[in-house]
Amino acid sequence: FAVFAFSLIFYYYKYHKENNEEQLKKINFGFILLFSLLLLCLIAARSAIRTVMMLVPPISMIVSYLAVGFYNDQKKIKDNTLKIVALIVSLILIILTAYSGYYFYKEISSQAQGYVPSSYNQQWQKAMEWVRNNTAEDAVFGHWWDYGYWLQSIGERATILDGGSAISYWNHLMGRHALTGTNNRDSLEFLYAHKATHFLIDSTDIGKYTAFSSIGSDIKYDRRSWISVFLRDQNQVEETKSSTLHVYTGGTTVDEDIIYEENGSRIFLPEGQSGLAALIIERDSAGKVLTAPIGVFVYKNEQYRLPLRYAFSNGEFMDFGKGIESGIFFFPNVKEGSIELEGALLYLSKRTVKSQLARLYLYKENNPNFKLVHSEDDFVVTQLKAMNPAVGDIVFLGGVRGPIRIWEIDYPVDIELKEEYLSEEYPEELYYA
Repeated sequence: FAVFAFSLIFYYYKYHKENNEEQLKKINFGFILLFSLLLLCLIAARSAIRTVMMLVPPISMIVSYLAVGFYNDQKKIKDNTLKIVALIVSLILIILTAYSGYYFYKEISSQAQGYVPSSYNQQWQKAMEWVRNNTAEDAVFGHWWDYGYWLQSIGERATILDGGSAISYWNHLMGRHALTGTNNRDSLEFLYAHKATHFLIDSTDIGKYTAFSSIGSDIKYDRRSWISVFLRDQNQVEETKSSTLHVYTGGTTVDEDIIYEENGSRIFLPEGQSGLAALIIERDSAGKVLTAPIGVFVYKNEQYRLPLRYAFSNGEFMDFGKGIESGIFFFPNVKEGSIELEGALLYLSKRTVKSQLARLYLYKENNPNFKLVHSEDDFVVTQLKAMNPAVGDIVFLGGVRGPIRIWEIDYPVDIELKEEYLSEEYPEELYYA
């Protein structure tokens, strides 16, 4: 910017002093636009990796112009020796430019098959093959927007959302009703308005819960939450006469105020200022969870042990009838050389424990309106299940690895079209002040 500003001032002053401002009309402003674009793209690429691709157009034009421009300029040279040298240099530039383009094309083309996008792996390839071969050509898929282009290009099916996010309000509705909502009817009405025939959830949606729950919230962020992993600590095991206490450690922040009253005492844990540090699980000799899980919450350096009402273990959703409206989901923890079948758990707060994602994806709820028609296992999980069928289809191995689940939607006969779900504009009540 400084060089550009200095040059502008210098040449304007120069031509003005010579009373020759007409020379300014000879400036090719296309070049100025091109270099300005290049500078902006360089700054953008330094700021966010995904904007590196924006460097391609200006650099391609500049490199091409360099080669072609040099070739044209050498024709103006009158000295034969210099003209031959310039011709050789210009030909070398053209050859190098063409070779570079061909070389990078081959390299990127080879990489793209396995790494672009990096998440489109064997699991997604197989899932999309199933979609192509087992769903109608006019099928419409509902899911979080991240997978839209994969469904469209590889699965060859229409989607409600995609990476273009052209209608951002639909992202809000998908997050609010289809993924984080607890009301089955609201989810169905939104999907019905968009003629969805299938619904898809991927295991990475567990990590993305914060994103779509925030986007699906109202102005007070009523749905914003997250799902955290806790791992069993084998060094903290306590044996009693008839049971064993296991401690799962991790850490997460409380997503909304917790108020718990018991025996006349009232415990208040404020949102954002309190956290969950560990969970204590009591099991019998057969490994069955005996009592409500105990959450070890921390606020102002004080510990509070509160029971959680729900737990999902060995394919069973358990309601202990008391405790804060939160729960846990057990799944295997894969370590080097060993598999702890219930060595990991997901903490599900009040906002997530009965969400559509938890009920359909984690608990595999027997829902009359969502019929599970396909579950494509993670590649590593497939290998683990071959060695130990008890592993199940969701494990912790450097992160949560689970299947891509696809449901066929069966709408109730009395469902009605709600035009508001087709609106392309955010309603005024969702505008931020």
